Amino acid sequence: MVKISPEKIEEIREASDIVQVVSGYLTLQQRGKNYFGLCPFHQEKTPSFSVNPAMQIFHCFGCGAGGNVFTFVMRMEKFSFPEAARQLAQAAGIIIPEDDEDVDKLRHREALIYVHKTAQEFYQHILLTAAEAEAARQYLVKRDLDEKAIKRFDLGYAPDEWDSLLKLSRKKGFNPDLLHQAGLVVERKEGGGYYDRFRGRITFAIHNQNGHVIAFGARRIVEDDSPKYINSPESDIYQKRFVLYGLDWARQAIREKDQVVIVEGYTDVMSLHLAGIGNAVSTSGTSLTEEHARVLRRYTRNAILLYDSDSAGAAAALRGADILMENGMEVKIVDLPAGQDPDDFCRQNGRKALEELFGNAQSLLDFKLQRLQAENKLATAAQRAEATRELLAFIHKISDSIQQSFLVTELSKKLKIDEGVLWNEMARFRVRRPSPVRTDEKRSVDTDYHQTKRGAAEFALLSVILNAPELADKIISVIPHNRIRHREIASIFRRIDNDILYFGRFQPQSYIATISDPVLAQYITQYLEQKNTEILKKQAIDCIVRLNMVHVEEQMRQVRNQMRQDRSETLLAKYRELIIQKRHVEKRTFINEKEFFE
Repeated sequence: MVKISPEKIEEIREASDIVQVVSGYLTLQQRGKNYFGLCPFHQEKTPSFSVNPAMQIFHCFGCGAGGNVFTFVMRMEKFSFPEAARQLAQAAGIIIPEDDEDVDKLRHREALIYVHKTAQEFYQHILLTAAEAEAARQYLVKRDLDEKAIKRFDLGYAPDEWDSLLKLSRKKGFNPDLLHQAGLVVERKEGGGYYDRFRGRITFAIHNQNGHVIAFGARRIVEDDSPKYINSPESDIYQKRFVLYGLDWARQAIREKDQVVIVEGYTDVMSLHLAGIGNAVSTSGTSLTEEHARVLRRYTRNAILLYDSDSAGAAAALRGADILMENGMEVKIVDLPAGQDPDDFCRQNGRKALEELFGNAQSLLDFKLQRLQAENKLATAAQRAEATRELLAFIHKISDSIQQSFLVTELSKKLKIDEGVLWNEMARFRVRRPSPVRTDEKRSVDTDYHQTKRGAAEFALLSVILNAPELADKIISVIPHNRIRHREIASIFRRIDNDILYFGRFQPQSYIATISDPVLAQYITQYLEQKNTEILKKQAIDCIVRLNMVHVEEQMRQVRNQMRQDRSETLLAKYRELIIQKRHVEKRTFINEKEFFE
């Protein structure tokens, strides 16, 4: 992967507002000049996670986590700095020209999005105006989907022809190969060429989180032997395991309600939204995945699963709920009346009835126990033992140890089994797994560098400079950047020195917001509120003394090592000189503290 230039990093920083980025992962509320929310890096009930839009930093007063927009994405996604920068660049629509391959990919993705937009507009025009779409319109009317809803949800109708979209593409000048790469046409097995994938079906546009159409689902409107639904194949812009239908409409409501309602189908989502349940989403032609769970956790940790009441719906709900719980979410399940799906129930009973169901939703553990009871799997002691092990295996997969503990206690009470017995059985599931080692995230120094004498002084000195820019020139004059070991701090010193030389000033925010070392970013954000200049001056002097002491001691060790092989008078003289320098540093006679910052 080609290195991203500092200029491009600065462009990404300017385009990536930290409040907007963090809001994509958790709910923030403004208090004064800053925004607050529940910290995603530790368990808490009272918000202590602060986002400062002026400085473009975050800081948790509970666990001490802190940093900038880059390090936030790094921590949330377990990314290296380049990976985080590229994700932010993509979200901001910034091309990274250092990598020609990436530019080509971006242009290809934009072309795929454009042909999907064109197809959606074509399908919707046919649905609203063509006589052949009358049966489709009548079907939608029966589902309470009028013209306003058709436009709101980007519904359409694909003509019952083999090449209607292909004809349009020729008029627009599209290469048919591009439509094939988008999954909109299918390659003929004989004779060459393509034919339309969607024919004689109602189309449901599938959007990404930015609102761009990236795929389609399509439902038949005649009863025949063809599949009820067909969906776009995966492409460079559409991977089912990441995409949630309706998320672009629902994400703000999910944040506000701190809860997501997950259903199975496209019409389920639309019915709930029309009824005022704006936090509903569904998967896109696939079962719920870990990637879906990670996407949803950006907005909330609370989920309600609203699936069909049949056995297949219950099984799907259980699989999805397990995945959500394993990824740190709290899950409840709504058991619909027999024979109804969410769309039917919503249209027949309305929002109030739905909200009553939500209020009576079962915990996942209760739902699992109910299913086991209904399937007669708790009748004998052997069956109860097997069911208990099955439930403990599920609890063991949950990453939150406190949540695990509560569930074991709850299971103990419900099954009337001694809690100690359950914990002993849980121990059988505990297998130590080595932590994955990131080979793509290389640090310039050890992660504990800030705890060494030199490291602590370098970190603190940078903190002083960023808190009090007026002191920077004096500090850098006595501690040049080539004396600094931490590569990123040395680079920042060099850039600040250049800015002062050529412009006479520098903006601390621009340096804080581009620090790539997460440890350094966290340290800096912890000390940005120190505005007492006299305290900062004293801290700077202490750091300068410490760095000079470390520098002299390192030179003395080098000379001592050389003297083991060579006791020449030159080395002895140099060692005596270093001893004198050390005494000057110890007594602080090498610097006039009172006049230094005047």
